[in-house]
Amino acid sequence: MEQWRGQLHRIGPLLVLAVGVAALAGAVGLSLGSLTAPGPGLWPFVVALLLTGTALVLLVVDDPEDYEPFTRGSARIAGGLAGLAVFVAAFDVVGFLLPAFLMLLLWLRVFGREPWRWALGLALAGSVGLYLLFDTALGVRFPDDVVAGLVGG
Repeated sequence: MEQWRGQLHRIGPLLVLAVGVAALAGAVGLSLGSLTAPGPGLWPFVVALLLTGTALVLLVVDDPEDYEPFTRGSARIAGGLAGLAVFVAAFDVVGFLLPAFLMLLLWLRVFGREPWRWALGLALAGSVGLYLLFDTALGVRFPDDVVAGLVGG
């Protein structure tokens, strides 16, 4: 059991390796095309290849002395990732504005420890500003937005 405890630092690179291999398979499924006529999977394939290579390097040369021990602060990282997962799931259901506002509010108030007044104002300005930038100025298609629909947007 003690021999495995010294190898726990390799869990992260193994997870990254699994994500990289899955992304490689997904990119190939999108069609790679050629260099003169790239398919939709070419750039994701290149990024997944870099991710997979990085994970392999970390598996081999990573020094366990470089890691900080897990503390209570480590749970905040897991909370941030869980918040991102909720944002992605809610984005498809209710659109961009409400999930973006709640995500920014969570990060500013809980992780950034900003006062409520600043967190609410920045979350509102950030979510509306990003919506106007991507939806209105750049023409990026978002799912139908519940909040924008209420105000006529």
